[in-house]
Amino acid sequence: MSLCVLEDVCIGCGACDFSCPTGALTKTDSYLGLFTIDPYTCDDCGACVDKCPVGAIVVDPAWPVCGARGCPLTSNRLGDYACAYWQRRCPQCGSTLWQTPEGSWACARCELGMRVSCPKTRHLERSGGPR
Repeated sequence: MSLCVLEDVCIGCGACDFSCPTGALTKTDSYLGLFTIDPYTCDDCGACVDKCPVGAIVVDPAWPVCGARGCPLTSNRLGDYACAYWQRRCPQCGSTLWQTPEGSWACARCELGMRVSCPKTRHLERSGGPR
């Protein structure tokens, strides 16, 4: 799950855009200036949900939630790692980078050789989304 904007409910006021810490919300090209959420930039913080005066921002069940059930970084084994929440991406596979306990940024698969990765990466691979 992640968040999405219901186009038929959104009034284009922009309150959500001003509250987003990652810049995941952008205005569409439509005449009404409706907003959309980039699921690869959204870190699922939910700050925009309460700012929307018409309740147009809802959970999108097609996407996993960052830092929640299904995210490998919630396990005790990987508790010392941090996620870049798609602000830094691997140049080889496009996945979000993780910060190692030593403080460097690395791709879980390409550089660290782990068999786990971000659930949004798996969704990206299945959907053939942006690289």
